[in-house]
Amino acid sequence: MGGWLLSVPSTSKDKQLAWELITIMLEPKIIAPMHEKYGLLPTQISIGEEPYSANLGKTIPYYDKLVSMLKIVRYGPNIPEQPQIAEHIRQVLNDIFYNTNEPKEVLANAAAKSAKALGW
Repeated sequence: MGGWLLSVPSTSKDKQLAWELITIMLEPKIIAPMHEKYGLLPTQISIGEEPYSANLGKTIPYYDKLVSMLKIVRYGPNIPEQPQIAEHIRQVLNDIFYNTNEPKEVLANAAAKSAKALGW
């Protein structure tokens, strides 16, 4: 599942105010109407439950099945290298799905690229 990545950069001039904005934006009563308007799946369990989920279930196909995954979802790390590593994983899946190379070889290659991106 996807989700938004909201964070306060270390270079922020007013970290407290930025954090306050994020916490306000993520209040279910504030963000749930936006999910409904744009057909977005919630990434907060509280929005996936009543009363917020009532309208979402009417506008998003397979909503109940999709939102049930919120209980098992895990998040990637909030690090600058995450986009590169996610691309390595995407490439692994493509290579395996389309039988481009042997899975062990593909995984070893992706692991090496990710380790290099992390400076290991």
